[in-house]
Amino acid sequence: MNVQPQQRDEALLEQSSEQEFRDLRFKALAQAFLELADLLEDYAPVWYTERNRNRVLAARELLQKG
Repeated sequence: MNVQPQQRDEALLEQSSEQEFRDLRFKALAQAFLELADLLEDYAPVWYTERNRNRVLAARELLQKG
């Protein structure tokens, strides 16, 4: 089967758009997480245990490295 250049270009554009959408969605989720992490650090509710804090700090570090 021979794929026409236009069809190939459209498929590449679609794949690129899907990847860009995933990237944007990830960035939005990461930003929301970082903002919530800041709120937890600022207000430290009673249910926010040291274990919770360690998990949040580890996740924050992973996001900021990426």
